[in-house]
Amino acid sequence: MTQNKTSLLLKVSLILFAIVAIGYGIVHSFFPEAYVKSAGGDPIPSSWLRWIGGIMIPLGIGAIMVFRNPYKQGIFITTIAIGNLLCGLILLYSLFFENTGIGYTMATLAPAIVSLILSGLFWLCLNQSGDLLWGKQK
Repeated sequence: MTQNKTSLLLKVSLILFAIVAIGYGIVHSFFPEAYVKSAGGDPIPSSWLRWIGGIMIPLGIGAIMVFRNPYKQGIFITTIAIGNLLCGLILLYSLFFENTGIGYTMATLAPAIVSLILSGLFWLCLNQSGDLLWGKQK
């Protein structure tokens, strides 16, 4: 694969992650009750969800910053790849081993799939754009 196509895959992956992270961050920060209602869950203290938003928004902003200059950003991409992999696997575990309703199933399955796809994209980017991301010269 050429460097241009590899850079395009990296940029598309970063933008997708930024949209997902900032989107979830805004929902968790400002509308946590709506998220719990949509999943059909019992009300919980909103602070349990708001802190997640405070983490997701900066990760999305970091992805935008790496999008602008990906040189030597391999550690960030690796962290996002591992984080999305763990998130997807944990959501699948929750889906299969917790007794829940259909609302919870849909609210768990969609993010699990998105996280696993993003993780796969970032691992692919690490494999194909390693020289750029780790600052190695060819």
